[in-house]
Amino acid sequence: MMKATLEMQTRALKLSKLELCELGKIFLSKTLSVAGLVLVVSNPSYSQSINKGIGQFTPIEWNSGLNYCQPNQQPPTAGHPGPQFRLPASQQKPVPQLGISSNSTSVQTAETCFPEPEYDPFRLPPGTNLLPNVYVDMLDGTGQSMPNTLPSTPNIPYNLHDGNPVVSALSNVISPTDDLHSVVFGLEQAVADKNVKEAQKILKFGLNILEGNEIKGRHYSGFPVLHYQGGSKEQTVKHETKTVKVHQIWYDEHIESDTAFLNLSELDPEDTWTIEYTVDVLNRGEDDFSPFVMYFDDPSLTPKGGKPLPHIGMDQTFFPMQQGTRTVFKIKMTRAKYLNLIYTWGWRMHPPRIQAMENSKKMFPPLADGVDTKGNLVARQSVVDWETSVFGSKPTASEANKVAAISMIGDLSPAKKMWNAFRSAQQALRTEDWDTISTNSKAAKNAYFDWRTRSRLPDGVEPDPESDITLLYVNNTIYGEFVDDEKPIQFAEVRWPEWKKRNDHLLNVTLHNGDYYQRAYGNVDFGGARGWENQFKSSTKVGGSGCWFTFGRAHWMQNMSAIILAPSPGGIETEKHTVNIRYNYEPSTRLRFYQFDPMHHDVGIYSIH
Repeated sequence: MMKATLEMQTRALKLSKLELCELGKIFLSKTLSVAGLVLVVSNPSYSQSINKGIGQFTPIEWNSGLNYCQPNQQPPTAGHPGPQFRLPASQQKPVPQLGISSNSTSVQTAETCFPEPEYDPFRLPPGTNLLPNVYVDMLDGTGQSMPNTLPSTPNIPYNLHDGNPVVSALSNVISPTDDLHSVVFGLEQAVADKNVKEAQKILKFGLNILEGNEIKGRHYSGFPVLHYQGGSKEQTVKHETKTVKVHQIWYDEHIESDTAFLNLSELDPEDTWTIEYTVDVLNRGEDDFSPFVMYFDDPSLTPKGGKPLPHIGMDQTFFPMQQGTRTVFKIKMTRAKYLNLIYTWGWRMHPPRIQAMENSKKMFPPLADGVDTKGNLVARQSVVDWETSVFGSKPTASEANKVAAISMIGDLSPAKKMWNAFRSAQQALRTEDWDTISTNSKAAKNAYFDWRTRSRLPDGVEPDPESDITLLYVNNTIYGEFVDDEKPIQFAEVRWPEWKKRNDHLLNVTLHNGDYYQRAYGNVDFGGARGWENQFKSSTKVGGSGCWFTFGRAHWMQNMSAIILAPSPGGIETEKHTVNIRYNYEPSTRLRFYQFDPMHHDVGIYSIH
């Protein structure tokens, strides 16, 4: 591809950081240059008509064949704010085969249509893949406007809010972290005192926290630390109100939600609808509320026997929330027919602070039965069915159901280690076997500190020195740890700065499945390959993070077909699979890539900046 020269990139007016911030055009360097529109507009018709007014813009479609960067006119559909060009599927080897085990996968993406910049976008922002701000709703591939897809405008910064957020004070800010801290240290003291009654009370409390049992006086009551309730976390959008209610708690690295699946079956495909979020911010949970929605293109354009076409994703709001508050947000959604998923993230502790809600009718594998890394058949079913096939549809209906569901979580999980230790200690209390109780008390304490962060691998799993990052699937979520040269990083590190330009570094990922059921690895791009747009607004007046974090719209795409990991064989052994990905485009400076489990999404996410 033709390189964009430094002179072309810097020909626009230079502004100071303060001036850029005030204008809402912020890039992270002392003196910055805004790229000329001709560089960042991938649609030639759009670049020619942009000064004539948005109303005169006629979008065009991009071919999906070998000449996917060349536009044609039949039918007239694409180019931002319509769908951007779509790259062909990445080359992925080997292709999974029934009965054949595989321990590695190599992936190479197609090359982007954007010109290659002379300097990387982190050294000279924003790169050639930033699209110009367009203050209109998105268009689908048929040319139809998609209502409620413009998150922010200069005059209406919170454009997708249905009324003002309602904020009230919580009665307390105590989080599961706080109470588990009291449990592990309280148990240690009870063991030292040989106090049976105190130990019984503490152990019962600890198990209630982990299992999500009712706890009076706690706003986190009903939100388990063990992620075994996914199959019962489906909410239906009601036809009468066209609204669904979602309850979340935020604390430390966690966003926990009562909803993992959204059922839109009662809506007409053309219906717009609303999500009413109730968000309780507990200790150390202060952040900006930012649900990021991902939409498919119009279903009528899905190829026969093919996957829905990727279209657009966007931060729907960026609203500051204070510790000790409950905030009720009403967020407007576009037509039901477009929904892929919504994930809510907190930039102050990202990637661990994130949670996703899937369209409950989505299928996995998307088109046909699949094969896991050991060559086992993986039958196609809905994402809800994947949860219920593992944990049951009513995991809390009885103690037996609960124990059976939790048993599917791998024993490498710090939360599961605490659960096992508390239960073992309960048994030992019956005979006052203080040596066993003491051993389990120490194990629970160590596991508690492992549980505090997902940006470091827990005890029992070491980072692969041959990989950039090692991921452990356990407790229906994902732990991760980078390796920096010869020394593993000991603290949370969520950036991969090596990748700055196309094809300049091969990403090496090692995957371990520690859970006792199949998990999967997916890798998604948010605008690096197809283009991304930022819409700037300042939230400093309401105590937010100013213009440093913004609403954004990104033309997303899958970087690869998902890899399905075989179940862990149990014990401390874990399945290992390595993935090598070569990216033939520049990353978006907002997010390099999104890693997740498409079989069990919810909190199974580990994104990289």
